Amino acid sequence: MAMKVNPWSRVPVHRIYVFTEHGLTPGLVEAFMESAAEAGCRVVVDPFVGSGVVAVEAQGRCLGAVGVDANPWALVVSAAKTRPVDPARLLGWARGALEDAGGLEPLIPSPRLSRYHPRGVLEALGRLRALVEAAEPRWRPLLLAVHASVAERYSLLRRSPAPRLRRSAPRAAAGDVYREFMRVLAGAAADLAGHSFCGHVDLVWADSTLWMPGRVCGVLTSPPFANNIDYIRHSMLALLWAGLAGGSRDLGWLRGIQAPGCEAAARAWRPETEDPEARRLAEAIGGRRARGYRRFLLQYLHSMERHLALLAEALEWQAWYTIGDSILGGAYIPTHRLLARAAERHGLRAALEPLEPRWRPGRSLYLLRLEARR
Repeated sequence: MAMKVNPWSRVPVHRIYVFTEHGLTPGLVEAFMESAAEAGCRVVVDPFVGSGVVAVEAQGRCLGAVGVDANPWALVVSAAKTRPVDPARLLGWARGALEDAGGLEPLIPSPRLSRYHPRGVLEALGRLRALVEAAEPRWRPLLLAVHASVAERYSLLRRSPAPRLRRSAPRAAAGDVYREFMRVLAGAAADLAGHSFCGHVDLVWADSTLWMPGRVCGVLTSPPFANNIDYIRHSMLALLWAGLAGGSRDLGWLRGIQAPGCEAAARAWRPETEDPEARRLAEAIGGRRARGYRRFLLQYLHSMERHLALLAEALEWQAWYTIGDSILGGAYIPTHRLLARAAERHGLRAALEPLEPRWRPGRSLYLLRLEARR
């Protein structure tokens, strides 16, 4: 059976804000956490933290976690899920603040947001955003995550699972938007009230193809898949509303500092892999987009090779990566095999294990287990 887009979308805490497909199933995460604890790991690392699955699960098991990501929105979401709040105090403040929301000047961080919301909804979301800005700093990650969820619901954007534009945005009165905000916030606060904040979580805004912690006991992660998925576009609306990007230039810059998993993130200045097998496979890519596909694939593999070189210097126990293979321009690209070979070239032991089919026909997930040789 093909894996659902995100198996955590209905799991408390994780559902506060979910990202696209990543391959970290609950069973796999449980198996890793048990093995890491048995190996004596006190801190686990997720160098592509995304929506914070690894950080949340480690924290709940009293393990420390370090989450790294080049997308700042990923760090906001992970902070929202791993920072404790007082639910009664937070909800009391939100109810009181909403009583006076109609008189607030809307805070709309980017003029581009007017493309995605009807005017009335845009202004209501802007007033909510002004409330978030005035809230206690420790609440802001959660409030931003909730705001982003509500903004997505009342926008032209929808996920299928890639972002698409609706023909018309859902229309609603300001009161509907405010009520939805409170509904989502109450659910998120209840989820956090039942979560154990036993382990400490550190979040780092960095490109893990250029930086990793100096010592790493265990790694569990799902890096970007080389599937021509624009990971910045997936979080574009949230980045704009959070003020982390002001427009196209900022979004393009953020694409430029992440591992290029799509044509939009490829750059003329980025180096490409010299791996002969990868280059041979890239030459088999056909169709009208062949040039763009080849470029981002070879740049993606070079970025991941740099990451694996850093991992090889720091890894003390094991690293588990879920990797999705690809079909680009009619050519099958065994990304899992290419990354396993790259890891071995850098001195790591590599083993591959098939997991399950993905939602896209003809594609599968693999577990790449890496182990330090020393």
